[in-house]
Amino acid sequence: MDTPNPQMRSLDQMLSLADAGDYLPDLLSRIEANNVEMRSFAQQYSTTAKGKITLTIDVKVDPFGATEMVIDDKIVGPKPPKRKAVAWMTGDGGITTHNPAQSRMEIRDAGGGRRELRAAD
Repeated sequence: MDTPNPQMRSLDQMLSLADAGDYLPDLLSRIEANNVEMRSFAQQYSTTAKGKITLTIDVKVDPFGATEMVIDDKIVGPKPPKRKAVAWMTGDGGITTHNPAQSRMEIRDAGGGRRELRAAD
């Protein structure tokens, strides 16, 4: 009586064939490292970390049923937040740290230990 050949029914079983069994542990190790990076990122920036894991398996089957799987993966960790700055545009197209629509004030010594707030000249 013929015993049927065991079939691989899960993705991890298929991935465990690659590189003589070395690929899957390496992939899982890189995913764990990315998880640590994402957790650290979320704590450092007090925000949600986003990443992406892309797995591609190209499959070829010859007329005899021999199957070749070529596996490629891409693991992308979180991107640091963009740096932001605030400035105002002057009438002639320059950039300034002072809002031109607001008058500037400065504190002056009024004598006798008193100070007063006046518009800048």
